[in-house]
Formats: sequence, structure tokens, C-alpha cells
Amino acid sequence: MTRNWHTLTLQASAEVAEVLSALCFSLGSCGLQTDDRGSDVQLTVYFPEALDLEDIQDALQSFAKDQALSDFNVSRSLLGEEDWEAEWRRFFRPIWATPNVVIHPSWIPVEAGDGLAITIDPKMAFGTGGHESTQLCLQALEQYVERDYRVLDLGTGSGVLSIAAVRWGAAHVTSLDVDSAAVENARENIELNRVDKNRVDVRVGCIDDCREDAAFDLIVANIQSRILLPILAPLRDRLLLGQPVIFSGILGREKEAFCGALSAHGFELVEVLTKNEWIGIVARRGS
Repeated sequence: MTRNWHTLTLQASAEVAEVLSALCFSLGSCGLQTDDRGSDVQLTVYFPEALDLEDIQDALQSFAKDQALSDFNVSRSLLGEEDWEAEWRRFFRPIWATPNVVIHPSWIPVEAGDGLAITIDPKMAFGTGGHESTQLCLQALEQYVERDYRVLDLGTGSGVLSIAAVRWGAAHVTSLDVDSAAVENARENIELNRVDKNRVDVRVGCIDDCREDAAFDLIVANIQSRILLPILAPLRDRLLLGQPVIFSGILGREKEAFCGALSAHGFELVEVLTKNEWIGIVARRGS
């Protein structure tokens, strides 16, 4: 069955484009592309077909009005899978997601030196390395994953975090996503990177699909806060005492509320990483 996505195209200054991209993700966007070759930035934003586009456009117009933006126009279209594949091939280029990690498409080989080069053909899965939330996750993951760790990658998307975890020494990664297309894409990318399939279990599922007695040394969840907040308790229960969890997909303005929720669910804050409008939070399961 062919899937379609709503596509919104927006034009804005670089400063406003950063805030707009964060707003679009909070409204349910599943991905976006930026083209900054002109004087302004063009944002191409993708939303699942099932979402009410009228409500999304109303929210964007309200933002434009609040910001007193002149000549703010939103064009819309419907994009099919084949069109999307042509689009990401046209725009996707190697990205240094962190000083030590470069993410590149399979048709553009990259030499990373002492760093880590990860091949990703994203299709409609989130995780090309271009978004701040993915970059913050990789930054934290490199610091906190240790050899022989058992890792849960919740909302795996393209599989980029699972691949990185194995490359940095994790013994095994459980990679879950509620989107079957993302799971298929993650499996393709794991094969592209020649990762031992016995070390990564990629499947459709959510936190409740992990056995209650599952015990992970590290959990990474690059998911919007509105999805993370209701699952903090079951997530905590599947993390070993004192072990780290990495959250991203969180806007800076959500920091206080999210950290408060972590404390209420028995997590201890370790650090907060920031990049533009986005934050990554590292916490540990308390005793």
C-alpha cells in the first residue's frame, strides 16, 4: 500500500526558520528539509496524511501573526513514496552530526579518519543527522555508552543511533519503532553498515512491547516530549538502577516541565545539552 504525506513549503529568515522547524515538529511533523542557498531559508515540512492539515496551517499562521511576519505564505501538496525518495536523494548530503560522527548517503562515500562514518539511506524514516535532536543524542551516546552495554533505542527511525551504539561497543541493541516503514528502513541501514544482525533486534513496537523484566544498561529515546511523558514510568522500570537514559526531541521551552516529570518518576538529572531550540537530557534511574 502506497503511503502519502502532506507537504508544506515555508519561506523565512534563518533565525525564524529555526523556530518554525521546532514548531512544526511539535505539531507532529515526521521530517523536514532546509534549503538555505538563497537570502532566506526554504523549509519543506512533511506531515503524516492522517493529520488535520487545516489545524496545522492555522497554528503556523498564528505564529506568523504573533511574530509580525510579513509576506508569510504556506504552500501545500501531497507527496507519495516515490516522489519522496527522489526528493531526499536530491537534498541529502554528508553531515557531520558531531565532531566525531559523519552521516552520509550510500552513494557519497566519506572518510571519517579516527571518527565514525555511518551510511544512512533514510527514505521516510527520521534520522539523517541533520536535525539537532539526533545530533544531541549522538553527542550524549558517545559519552555514555560503554562496552558490552545492552541498549534500548526507542523510536529508532533510520536506525542511526542503534548503529552508532554497536560501533561504540554495545553488546546488543533493541531497536523499536511504531512505524513499520521505519523498521524496514532501519534494517536496510544496519545491513548497509555491516552491523552484526545478532547484535541488533529491530522490530515494530513500543516500550510496552519490552518484557517487564527487561533490564537495559542504557536507553536512548529521540521522541517528542508529548509522547515521552506518558511512558516515563514503564521506561524507568526497564532501566537498571543507576544507569543512564538519553532523551531528545525536546524543545528548550519544555525543559522545566520535562525535568520536573523526570524527578517525579524517580530519575536523577545528570546534564542538559543544548543546540539552538532543542535540548537533550541525560538522567539516571534513582534508587
